[in-house]
Amino acid sequence: MHPTDVDPGVTLAGRYRVAELLAETPGDGGVAQTWRAIDEVLSRSVVVHVLAADDPRVDHLLEASRRAATAADVRFIRVLDALRDDGVAYVVREWVAGRSLGALLADGPLPPQQAGLLVREVSEAIARAHDQGLSHERLDPDAVVVTDTGSIKIVGLATQAALSGARTDEDTGTDPQREDAVGIGRLLYAALTARWPAGPRSGLNAAPRAADGTLLSPRQCRAGVPRSLDEITERILDEHPRHGDPLTTPQQIAAALTEVVGMTPIEGVLPPTSPSGGGHDPGFHAGGHGPTSYADAPTQVGVPPVGAARGDLNGRASAHTRQVGDGSDLGDQTQRVPPADMSHTAMHPRGNYAPPPPAQAPQHYPQQEREQRPRWWRIAAALVALLVLAGAGLLGWQLMSTAFDNPGPSTTPTAGDTPTPAKTQTAAAGSPIRVTGAKDFDPPPGGNGEEHPEDVAKAYDGDQSTMWTTMGYRNNPQLGGLKPGVGVWFDLGKPVDVGRVELSLRSGGTDVQLRAAPEGASSAPTTIDDWQQIAKQDGAGGEVTLRPDKPVRTRFLLVWLTKLPPDGSDYRGGIAEIVVRR
Repeated sequence: MHPTDVDPGVTLAGRYRVAELLAETPGDGGVAQTWRAIDEVLSRSVVVHVLAADDPRVDHLLEASRRAATAADVRFIRVLDALRDDGVAYVVREWVAGRSLGALLADGPLPPQQAGLLVREVSEAIARAHDQGLSHERLDPDAVVVTDTGSIKIVGLATQAALSGARTDEDTGTDPQREDAVGIGRLLYAALTARWPAGPRSGLNAAPRAADGTLLSPRQCRAGVPRSLDEITERILDEHPRHGDPLTTPQQIAAALTEVVGMTPIEGVLPPTSPSGGGHDPGFHAGGHGPTSYADAPTQVGVPPVGAARGDLNGRASAHTRQVGDGSDLGDQTQRVPPADMSHTAMHPRGNYAPPPPAQAPQHYPQQEREQRPRWWRIAAALVALLVLAGAGLLGWQLMSTAFDNPGPSTTPTAGDTPTPAKTQTAAAGSPIRVTGAKDFDPPPGGNGEEHPEDVAKAYDGDQSTMWTTMGYRNNPQLGGLKPGVGVWFDLGKPVDVGRVELSLRSGGTDVQLRAAPEGASSAPTTIDDWQQIAKQDGAGGEVTLRPDKPVRTRFLLVWLTKLPPDGSDYRGGIAEIVVRR
């Protein structure tokens, strides 16, 4: 028999009835076919890889299959059989109902917490395989399956590399631990961004790169990626990371991710799906994707799919679920309570119930009543104290009102002293204007929508020792050549006349612009073209004052950095403090 003779209905080894062709993998010795088959002995679906017996990959594949069958970790899909028979060689493995990571990411990136948990599970499983002398070396989004119960399964331990015709580690001199660590780093990048950092793969587009070919970090590629996960990705994929030591083994990666995302909850990495009730086998197979019971709704960064309750990606709330509060700021505090028959609980007591005996009337003791009865002088003293406190409070309130309403000498005009507009303006000039809010501004093109939003408040907290900073950019002080600028806009609460702005910057060598929103704007503009430049300074030092030619009336101000000072081998800007004056 030849692999080309294998068709639906053919039975291999008298046991595995071929049902459906899933994929074909070309190689030097021909094409390896992947089939879904039925194990007629145990009445279950299995996956069968079929090659010609003389295919040069066969020896390596059979040996890899036998080694993979010894894997003790349940997160690896099990190899069930591997042998030659009737002119063909085949490897049989279990069929798993679920969905590949590649198929999940076709809907968008995973929420960061789930992405970290998923990759932590993969790292831990691969680390245990390394302890047994096994490696994968072909980790990609199709090698990871999220089952219908929310757990993780890994496809192709040792076998996928053999099936693809890869040479052994002894032949190439590669380090299998480092190979798998890089694969795990790419999986983390993909889970956070829905992009593959090594070119198009598994239906995902290639991750974006800078002009010099440098891979953009997940935070530069996608808004909402936490800095901690961004740094872990860099420590895996970059041989010389800027944040911490390199992570070169799956065990190190698993430990780093555990510090950030914790342990996997009991319900799994992703909430389990509800039974579809369709009666079909929603299996997953290597090389293709079977039907799925997961929702196809887009997944938003940082939050579950819209409309989904915890435990159900299809947006159906579990029965007997009670939400504590409105969920807006309490996180996940869902409590599941057992079902109850409300028709009886509210109306009838349980068991042998007898009403409690009537309460015995309390006995009165005259002496105790006299001791407990308040005397008239105590009441009078309390009233006097209250009156004194009320009078003191009223006097204090009047004094404070007088102080705030009369901050200085009276300026009431007399018959011979009529104020002029010039005098009124001079009195107000230079007074500070309160900043009521702020937000980082990193618009397209080039921007991903955020630039360290968690640190924006440090730019106007009155503390020179704290600072909002940009991300680090390489090779070019003009933000790596990736974007025209980045900055922070500040909300003054209402339209006011702005005479000057005092800035404390991270260091000298910063090109900075001051821009204003239109006077009637009720919200900050979303594109840089809608902000009017009113002042600028190139090569600004640590302290700089920006003055418009004349006072500008606006509610929103944008501090826009277009060239950044050096920071080691990178370029990074920052705002330590801003003071807005009339």
